[in-house]
Amino acid sequence: LSEKLDAAGQGHVLAHWDKLSAEEQQSLEQQLADLDGGLGLAGLRPMLLEAVKKHGEQRTGSIEGPPAAWVLRADGSDPVAEERWEGLGLSAIARGQCAACVLAGGMGTRLGMSWPKGMLGSKEVNEPFLPSGKSLFQVYAERILTLQRRARAHAGAADSPTIWFLVMTGEATHKAITDFFARYQFFGLREEQVLFFQQGMMPCFAEDGTVLMESAGRIATSPDGNAGIYPALRRSGVVDKLRAAGVRWVQAFSVDNVLVRVADPVWYGYQEETGADVCVKMVPKRDWQEAVGVVTLREGVPSVIEYSEIGSERAQETTAEGALKYNAANICLQAYTLDFLTGPAQQTTQWHLARKDIPTMDGKRPGIKLEGFIFDVFEAAKCFRLLQVDRAAEFSAIKNASDSGKPDTPQSALDSLSRLHRRWLRAAGAKLPADDARGGGPVCEVSPLVSYR
Repeated sequence: LSEKLDAAGQGHVLAHWDKLSAEEQQSLEQQLADLDGGLGLAGLRPMLLEAVKKHGEQRTGSIEGPPAAWVLRADGSDPVAEERWEGLGLSAIARGQCAACVLAGGMGTRLGMSWPKGMLGSKEVNEPFLPSGKSLFQVYAERILTLQRRARAHAGAADSPTIWFLVMTGEATHKAITDFFARYQFFGLREEQVLFFQQGMMPCFAEDGTVLMESAGRIATSPDGNAGIYPALRRSGVVDKLRAAGVRWVQAFSVDNVLVRVADPVWYGYQEETGADVCVKMVPKRDWQEAVGVVTLREGVPSVIEYSEIGSERAQETTAEGALKYNAANICLQAYTLDFLTGPAQQTTQWHLARKDIPTMDGKRPGIKLEGFIFDVFEAAKCFRLLQVDRAAEFSAIKNASDSGKPDTPQSALDSLSRLHRRWLRAAGAKLPADDARGGGPVCEVSPLVSYR
């Protein structure tokens, strides 16, 4: 390793080797071996310099809104199609061909929590959320339980099928999450159907491509981004387990969307019918100023362009019908075939950089973090499709603390859930006071064990 580090221009990593304890030496040696077996020590500096170069380049080429052929709707406007897709999806679930993955690696730091965000609502974290006291993780698990019951009834089967629940954790959250699931008996799921896997870490760099040292015996690192799902699924052996179990489709979602339809049968069915190897749910933007990435056709391939890159002039462009041209808001709901996850998704890696102050053994210093974006692999899809859904029914993110004065808080998510569940109850014949002019009304929570949608 010493020779490899010297050849790679990273010899400083071992500068304090002789002062380390045996345990610290073993830990650093393991960290280096993991890096060499993954990214390769020789490739660290070239990788960073290439990312810096691309970051400074002005991308050119055509950008268009998504072609109409990509987009169908599951927002209540075509109930016949939704019913057909739901039937296909429930049949696929009944055959044991479906999995759902929650991207849960992050801490709830921006919520003022020192716990994984998926634990929000649990009495353990002292952060009230739902009236039931359920955590986000419990809500998602119970939605899976309900779908397994529905798929069993749909197929007339004697036993409930298995929807595999994949949980991507992070280095800082893995133990807390796995212990949390174990303490609550996996929220009614079978232990063996919940597959935990850990997202990777990337070295932090100086501008010249040398890695920074967190301490004398440890390289400074940061999470590799939500695109870490792809190598982590392979590295952990999860995709091999899914293939052995006969799984064909995997839906992935962010942990902070309380309205997400986990393992949505309509989505599975839509993907099966269209033959898409990647299928993304989207909602129309609220207005051209909404700060959200949009799905586009860029240089002939599917792409997500961040709001900061679109610019205000392009963001306001409209179609001949008067609709926003760049209107397909990306809400981190993506579904794949297992073949795509084991093939093209493993071969497409783009690193994006963020210049940050990095804690090092010499104090905080300017440096570079690298991360991958989950949507960068979309361009590798042979058949890419969008499914337009109802924002009020499927998307309410939790990004900030309720007292932050910012949008997307636990309180706004509770309001969204309550408004949706009042709608369900009224549709079922319940008599409730009318919502006020701002959509407010009685707090309502329908258990996922009672109703899925």
